[in-house]
Amino acid sequence: MRRVLLRSILTLMLTLLAAQLACAASLEPSGFDAASFRKNFVAGIAGRPNAPALTAENVQVEAAEKAATFGGLDIYVVRGQLAPQGGQAQPFTMFVSADGKFYVSDIVDLSAGKSILKDARDRVRVTDLKGMGHTVFKGTGKPVVTFVSDPFCPYCRTAFTYLMNKGAAYSEFRLAHFPLASHAGADIACALMTWAADKDPKRLADFVRFAYTDLPLPKVASKSPENMQKAWAEVADSFLKRFPELSALGKDGAAIVAALNDSPYAKTVSADIAKAAGMDISGTPIIFVGDARVDGFDVARLDTLLK
Repeated sequence: MRRVLLRSILTLMLTLLAAQLACAASLEPSGFDAASFRKNFVAGIAGRPNAPALTAENVQVEAAEKAATFGGLDIYVVRGQLAPQGGQAQPFTMFVSADGKFYVSDIVDLSAGKSILKDARDRVRVTDLKGMGHTVFKGTGKPVVTFVSDPFCPYCRTAFTYLMNKGAAYSEFRLAHFPLASHAGADIACALMTWAADKDPKRLADFVRFAYTDLPLPKVASKSPENMQKAWAEVADSFLKRFPELSALGKDGAAIVAALNDSPYAKTVSADIAKAAGMDISGTPIIFVGDARVDGFDVARLDTLLK
């Protein structure tokens, strides 16, 4: 019996090893020098201010595929995570040369007026969108709408109202948080919506509507630590007044802010920001209708996509 068990374990280990090798082969296709890419990635980041100590092992390649050939140079699209020891992983999507030495932001065919990397970027986007954000509303249409936004961004607030009137055109409304550093207190508002998604999902839609329609924006003279603390507490107090159940986090805004520090809810917001940044998102709103990306509140394009 023991020999049979040992043989079974050995067979399972060999099977898993073979699967891992096959997976590694698919992630690093022939012609792409992943080792060189990792080495150069780490060397480039090391020159930046406050860069963490990294090794090539911290650069995790999740998938790579040939995207295009330009002037005899093969370009690969690479998806992965920068995972420093003891730090939060940062996803990335990059177009790089086959030898792993050069980063390519885009290559545009001027005669056609389009990027030759677009098809590869769109394929990657489908993967990136899976699981991004959390579901807030259900509609009766077909595409999924993913709303990457900041509740204090005026264009996001306008876009939110627009999308709430389009429920018949989409099947699901997903919210991914991207609070901007320029909007004091927006990060706390996002963390509180994330708290609702976990602790009070039946009221999540109410939390989101409040954040994007009725929540007063704090006014700060500067981004000093004292003013930021005041803005955070002001936002939390506004939520607490509207949603008394938040007393589970603290008796007042300041206590709620303290409870949110380094909480799973703040980390979820940080993860949303990191994932969005890995998709070349740096501002708001960004609205995905299915796989189609809309930068900014482009009503004409949204009307076309959400018929």
